Amino acid sequence: MFYNWEIVELEEEQQMAKVESEVGKFDNIRTFEYGYFINTYMKLKNSPKQYSLDGFNRNVPEKGEYWKLAVYKPEGERLERKEFDIFKMVRSFDDNLVPSEIESTGIWIDISHQKKYVRVLLHPKHAEKDEDYKVYFIDLDEGKILTPNEVKLDKSYLQSNFVSDTSFHDNLEKQDVGVSMTGVDLYDTYPRKNLKKAVLAQDYPELYKIMQKSDSHVAFLKEDVDIELVQKLAELFFPPGTNVFENVTIPAKYSVDGQEHVVNSAEELQRYYRERES
Repeated sequence: MFYNWEIVELEEEQQMAKVESEVGKFDNIRTFEYGYFINTYMKLKNSPKQYSLDGFNRNVPEKGEYWKLAVYKPEGERLERKEFDIFKMVRSFDDNLVPSEIESTGIWIDISHQKKYVRVLLHPKHAEKDEDYKVYFIDLDEGKILTPNEVKLDKSYLQSNFVSDTSFHDNLEKQDVGVSMTGVDLYDTYPRKNLKKAVLAQDYPELYKIMQKSDSHVAFLKEDVDIELVQKLAELFFPPGTNVFENVTIPAKYSVDGQEHVVNSAEELQRYYRERES
């Protein structure tokens, strides 16, 4: 899926109340992984973060304040949108706790129960010690908070993958193309003029228009991403005939025979790469 965050932000800005805010955009979390877009947006008079000097100790917003979590899930050709109120969510879970931060660690998955979560940091009112700040999970379908004991994360999700276990990611990063097991991004330093020469511009002009804009991304809707899919998407951002797997190093600990290998094709990568054990 090719998308641009400007569309999401425009829709949410239309719903935002006007209030002076001391919390910048850098405090908002937004990501797309495993079939879910998530975006938080807020207007708060002081920062809720753990080391803020302002002492954020409320789970009821003051006049004009809000803290929202928007969740988008593809349904056919449309995005189904749900919106959850962070303050209400916390009060429903425990009225004595205060929200501090929705962590930017991405989306956590429980494949066995088809559940997706983000982590949220909560603390008692007037907390003074680091250990008072504890991690909980937000169910992205139900908009409810769960304790870590109630969440069973899939072990395969916590493993690494061929993108980060090999030099594949680093090789493309040097060319300002970011690749992960969840999608492909162009860094701000990527020369947009290069996109005109890429496969994307020549074969997919409508998608090329999307990627010309800043803050545009490609996301994998599949959870079982394989080498062929990553290769196909990565090649879109290079001129025809570019070998994105050229000179990829597989460290000894991730190879099938315990030896370091330098490969130059997807086929060689599949032959010598060994998944990290659980």
